[in-house]
Amino acid sequence: MGYSVEFKRAIAIASISQLIQGRRNIDSATRHVVGRIGHLVFVTLEGERKIKALRDYRKRVLDIPEGKALPPRMSIARFHYDNCLKWVAEKKIKPEESAELLMAALLSIDDKAL
Repeated sequence: MGYSVEFKRAIAIASISQLIQGRRNIDSATRHVVGRIGHLVFVTLEGERKIKALRDYRKRVLDIPEGKALPPRMSIARFHYDNCLKWVAEKKIKPEESAELLMAALLSIDDKAL
């Protein structure tokens, strides 16, 4: 059984956040993540549309008004996103390294799901 789209996208947006923390801008970070794992998170989109979709998805997950209930899929994505960031923080992994590790983990588990 494959992993959920929300789980894969959460790893992607957590990777973007870590790259930004490591001093990349949002565009550079998103392009890097799409280049590595974009084929796993937005399978039907290509090029700039995939980059924009991932950037917009990250914004939707992170820009949740205080006290507002999320749709279930967004709640799942936010849960996985928060846990990715918590895990790399606990391990004290540098931002760029943690982004690469998260993406490598997704590539690894996706290979095993095939």
